[in-house]
Amino acid sequence: MPTPAPDELPPGLTAAHASLLALRDRAETRRRLVTQASAPHTPEETQRLVQELQVHQIELEMQYEELLLAQAEAENARGQYVDLYEFAPVGYFSLSENGLIEQLNLCASQQLGAVRQRLVGRRFALFVAPAQRLEFGQFLARVFSSEASQSIELPLLHEDGTSFYGHLEGLRTAMPNGPQCRLAVLDVTARRRAADALAASEARFRKLFTDSSDAVVLLQGTQYVDCNAAALRLIGARHREQLVGQPAWMPAPEFQPNGQRTSDLFQATIAEAVAQGSRRCEALMHRVTGEEIWVEAVLTPIELGGTAPLVHILWRDVTAARAAAQRLHDSEARLSLALAASQTGVFTWDFGTNEIVGDARSQEVFGRQPTTGPVLVEDIKTSFHPHDLARVWGGLQAAIAVQGPLELSFRVVWPDDSVHYLHLAGRVVANGQGHATGLTGVLRDVTAQRAADEELHYKNLVLERMLQKLPMVLTRLRPDGTYLESVGAGLASVGILPGSLVGKNVHNIFTTVQPELARVLHGGQAEFLAQIPVAGGPPVAFQNYAFFDEQGHQVVVLAVDVTVAEQQRRQLQVEKDFTQSLLENSVDCIITLDEQGRIVVWNAEAARYFGLSTAQVQGQPLLDVLPDLGQYTEHELARALAGDRIDRFNRTFRQRPGRYDAHLVPLPPPVGNASGGVLVILRDVTERERLAEEATQQRLRQQQEVLAAILTTQESERKRIAEALHNGLGQLLYAAKLSLDKSAGQPPAPRESVRLLEEAIRTTRTISFELTPGILEDFGLRTALEALVKRIAPARLPVHLHLRGLEQRLPAQVEIAVYRAVQELLNNVMKHAQATEVEVHVAHEPKRLYVSVEDNGCGFEPAVLAAEPLVGIGLAGVRNRVALLGGELSVESELGRGTIISFEVDV
Repeated sequence: MPTPAPDELPPGLTAAHASLLALRDRAETRRRLVTQASAPHTPEETQRLVQELQVHQIELEMQYEELLLAQAEAENARGQYVDLYEFAPVGYFSLSENGLIEQLNLCASQQLGAVRQRLVGRRFALFVAPAQRLEFGQFLARVFSSEASQSIELPLLHEDGTSFYGHLEGLRTAMPNGPQCRLAVLDVTARRRAADALAASEARFRKLFTDSSDAVVLLQGTQYVDCNAAALRLIGARHREQLVGQPAWMPAPEFQPNGQRTSDLFQATIAEAVAQGSRRCEALMHRVTGEEIWVEAVLTPIELGGTAPLVHILWRDVTAARAAAQRLHDSEARLSLALAASQTGVFTWDFGTNEIVGDARSQEVFGRQPTTGPVLVEDIKTSFHPHDLARVWGGLQAAIAVQGPLELSFRVVWPDDSVHYLHLAGRVVANGQGHATGLTGVLRDVTAQRAADEELHYKNLVLERMLQKLPMVLTRLRPDGTYLESVGAGLASVGILPGSLVGKNVHNIFTTVQPELARVLHGGQAEFLAQIPVAGGPPVAFQNYAFFDEQGHQVVVLAVDVTVAEQQRRQLQVEKDFTQSLLENSVDCIITLDEQGRIVVWNAEAARYFGLSTAQVQGQPLLDVLPDLGQYTEHELARALAGDRIDRFNRTFRQRPGRYDAHLVPLPPPVGNASGGVLVILRDVTERERLAEEATQQRLRQQQEVLAAILTTQESERKRIAEALHNGLGQLLYAAKLSLDKSAGQPPAPRESVRLLEEAIRTTRTISFELTPGILEDFGLRTALEALVKRIAPARLPVHLHLRGLEQRLPAQVEIAVYRAVQELLNNVMKHAQATEVEVHVAHEPKRLYVSVEDNGCGFEPAVLAAEPLVGIGLAGVRNRVALLGGELSVESELGRGTIISFEVDV
């Protein structure tokens, strides 16, 4: 029978299907020929027909193998497409003309922050920022009205309301149910934020450039390309055109005061700035009015990738600074003349004659009678202290060698053997040839000042060490309360920097000590404690001693940090209050006994236990207050007083129903005592014991339920196997028997019998595989799950299997439990869910196995399932298997929205 042409096929019949029908017709024809009576044919013809049938059988088997290969290739290609589509880093949506989401990939659901089942059928515009939904509608209209792709950037929303920027690419596609928009969404939030940050940075730079109080110009090549208002004010210009576009040396004279051409100076400075990264120079420039000004310029090149770099130039007017420097130079010259003419003592040393000529004061400081003539240097050297002579002479030689200034302090011995301290300051004088010819300087006797300085230095050193090492503060105030000084290590404890209070008024800072300070500021003295608040911490306590100085010009306040002592005092009180609060609010009965067994502490719970108040029992022996405790308790109490810890559990109350635990803890003895007391703690454990008993009963009930579920599951499995053997294998074997019985006395019909026997064998293998999947034991969970999915025909239920981390074998009990769980969940989907697609995920991570089965079926109410008891079949059986592995089954379902069943176990 020839295969019909594609255009002659009935509706819905593919070419492949037609080819299979043609092969079946040919096979039926051959079968009729074989089963016809062989009387009209010779044995040779019968043999030929049998051989032809065998040839056709081989051809059919070969064609069947080719079909299987083609099917495997098609499934592989489809799997690759699904992986590319599902795990692409771009969100893909399929939208209807109304903007409804008909299909989306995994990335798309992650972008919108929801599972796919919740997104399918919803309007995409709901995930667009409200202000841009009209713009999105216009974009969707352009997509459906054009053949070309359309793009747009919009702020989108996650399901939780948070936003992100998306780049949308849309293309219209013709589908059997009408046109559809294929929409690709790329998250461009990071790029948009970077662009916004760059724009903000440019705006800040422009504002800084424009509003800067310093004069700033931009130079490219040798021309100004931009400037700010401060630059125009600096040169006295009114409009930018007076500077922008002009050469760099425009607002300057042709030559600088040193004779260098201004254009050469500017070009050389720009070249050095480009080469070195920065350059500074000073130049004489002109205002627009012609006034000369000195300008300091700092040049910084900015590389823009062009041929000529952009140079950022900061101008500062240094005219006044240069004039001040000149005035300072003149002042120093006048000061030198004044020192030479003063009575301090001026001398001149001529290196050529080695003689010193000095005034009377310069000779008196050596203890000599003044003379008008010169004095030999050798005579002066005899007056130097032996320990200082080498140092002074070395300093003189060093100054002569460098022809620099000289300043020395040294000792001299007068003729009466008294030691005096002298200070020498001078400078080496050189001739026109640069040779040192002498030394000119001044001398001053600083003996008295040195003694006073040493005494003051010692006292200051002692005070400084005290202030540096001890938590003290020394403060000096004017009579009006203004700070003159405030130093000391104690300032750090209140977060005040040394010197930061100078110039401020004490009344505005420390208002809590105004009465004491007012008394001192009026000429008195006071000793008082001040609490200084500290931000973020407790106040600091200072003990202050304040008094007027002897001259009556200022107030001196010495403050010592006594915070630790105050804190210790407060801490003791807090600890006492806290201990008392713990005792009174404890849920346990707490009793403290002294070394003689008398009650010291009796908390509120003890009063509730025994119905006696603290006042009634304090100071009384415990056994006198509670005689019902008996001799046994007296013996235990004696052991506790001797140092043994006693613990007694689950005792029965005598005063009321219930049970309690008793703990007798020996307390350390006070200093000088041989023994301490005892801490008695009684804890009511009635409720704890009741809960423990209930928990034991609950575990027994759960174990009974699990055992019942296992037995029920076993019986159900046996029943299913029996039905499979009776209805499947038994029926096939019976049909084969009937086929063989019919052929009795007739020519054999092996084809039909063989087919029935092959079907019986296949059914037997199926039952065997379901009972004990040997592929699981031989090849592991990955291969077993793949085989399980292949056994479910795609026409019955398309199953998408996603496996990760199953390259290594897992424990046998885990593999069989997971396999049975997935098998049972897929059976439930096929029986009850009315689903068209199933996703199976099995992922193995270190020490953890994750399993989930997701379908798009009719769903159900999980609350109804949770209320049902364990019956040993369906989800209850899966829940039992997971519980035995230490996991917990999670069910997420909604009517009409599909079901997700997942669990995870430790491996």
